[in-house]
Amino acid sequence: MKNVLLILTTFVSISVFGQNDFILRERQQIECSNAAKKNSLHFVEFMRENSIKSAKIILNQWEATCGLNEPVFRAKILWALKTGQFNDSFFSKNCIEHIFNYQSRMKGINLSSTYWYDSRKAYYGNVPPGQDFDNYTRELAAELLNTYPRESMEYILAEFYSNNCDTIFQKLQTFANQESTLVKEYKAEVKKYKRKPEIHIAAITGIWIPTGKLSILGAHPDIGFEMGIKKGVINFDLMMTVKGLRSPNNYYARRKPPYGEFELTNFFFGMYCGFDMGCDIFVKKGHEIQLIGGIAFDGIGVFETTTALSYNFNFGLGYRYYIRNGFYVGMKARYNIVDYTLDKVLDFTGNTVTVHFMIGGVNNRHRNEGLEALRYPLRK
Repeated sequence: MKNVLLILTTFVSISVFGQNDFILRERQQIECSNAAKKNSLHFVEFMRENSIKSAKIILNQWEATCGLNEPVFRAKILWALKTGQFNDSFFSKNCIEHIFNYQSRMKGINLSSTYWYDSRKAYYGNVPPGQDFDNYTRELAAELLNTYPRESMEYILAEFYSNNCDTIFQKLQTFANQESTLVKEYKAEVKKYKRKPEIHIAAITGIWIPTGKLSILGAHPDIGFEMGIKKGVINFDLMMTVKGLRSPNNYYARRKPPYGEFELTNFFFGMYCGFDMGCDIFVKKGHEIQLIGGIAFDGIGVFETTTALSYNFNFGLGYRYYIRNGFYVGMKARYNIVDYTLDKVLDFTGNTVTVHFMIGGVNNRHRNEGLEALRYPLRK
């Protein structure tokens, strides 16, 4: 009975707490909605009258009620630009999100529709779009453009809040002071998306070239595919290829099991299945050079029912040229360390060289959309 009472008491407590928390959030939302409508208009009124101190008091009250949402952030930045008091401390940790929010607001205004606002009032700071506050901040920002030099952060912000909100990210990429808080947050946001893994898949064709005594087998065409992931500059792939056509020379091999005498044959069929790892050592304007290495199972079919198996340790270089963001053509050249004598089917050794040409692609839609929104050049 005590346990039942304890469970009921706990359930009631959780329910009451959850209900109270919901009521509190609703009350805060209503208070913010009222404050945003009132304070945004008062801010415009005082700024037009050049009552700078009164505008600052209104800003502080507005922020205390609603937090540092996008309209409050915008008003604080423009107030600082107007009074000449702007510095890096005016940037918050979420300033990139505020930039996205403002860009979204401007796009919605250009569509001449408010349905997008009605369903997301809290996200847009409870300030109706395209009305007095938006009109005034654009007007004020346009006036401030002539106040600051073009290479300054102040100019970039004034331009952003006037009628050109689409170029700010490109300008942050080349801004002189890369230690600016806004630039550093932008770079951190770019880095977050760039580190997201991409799915990679490619078709492969090329040539397999034996060396040493193994060269008696002759060169053979090689075809296959690889698939894996690309994460930053690191590439992980599973690669599978097959090679065919009879050997141009007869060579000695023996069947198994049981092992018999060595016989002449020119039969040839090869297969490769391995794990590759690559590291980008040069990346620029769609060009990508990789240092690659791998480990694999390798085999040569010397008769229709007999295969000489070997390990394969390999290393080499890869190159890709991205025709567009996710699509590339490339090649890989590698040296393969093998030993086909391990199971006594062959008695001659040598290593191999492979040259592969590839058509492939890498993709992560979320990563690409994030970088495109940040106006960051993907690979081209």
